[in-house]
Amino acid sequence: MSGGSLLPPVGTTPNPGSTVTVGGFGVHKIVMPEGVFEPVKGLYSQVIETRSPVRYEIAGSLAYDADGQLPEGMAAQCQAVMRNIDLSLQAVGMTPANVVRMRIYTLDMDLFLKEGIGAVFGHFGETRPTSTLVQIVRLANPKMLVEIDATAAPFGDPA
Repeated sequence: MSGGSLLPPVGTTPNPGSTVTVGGFGVHKIVMPEGVFEPVKGLYSQVIETRSPVRYEIAGSLAYDADGQLPEGMAAQCQAVMRNIDLSLQAVGMTPANVVRMRIYTLDMDLFLKEGIGAVFGHFGETRPTSTLVQIVRLANPKMLVEIDATAAPFGDPA
């Protein structure tokens, strides 16, 4: 898309109560409600309205490559997870801009905030989805540090 940014850069936020339209079709609308505290201003969207009747639920994505190799380190695993989410999105004709929700599970919150957050949230550019970030005790493989699932919806007015 040309003509400027869709959202303000991290560290800024739309005015409380304002909306920002994403996608050029008025379908994904970001709402920043007045009175809701933002721990990291502009990192994620508080509410996204989508009028698309179609949703794609992307299962928890892991850092394995196509050969079953798991990279070491939080940053490398986060980059690999985002690559795998991209592959899932591409399989249904979507891009990161179509992601409206993600859930992030990590074994080490401090390490994620230090090394992984940029790889995950930076991947979306200025079309930041809503998100939940939680620390958990364990993933299926004890060498995995992060797992992310996502929900995507196409642009376009269903009417």
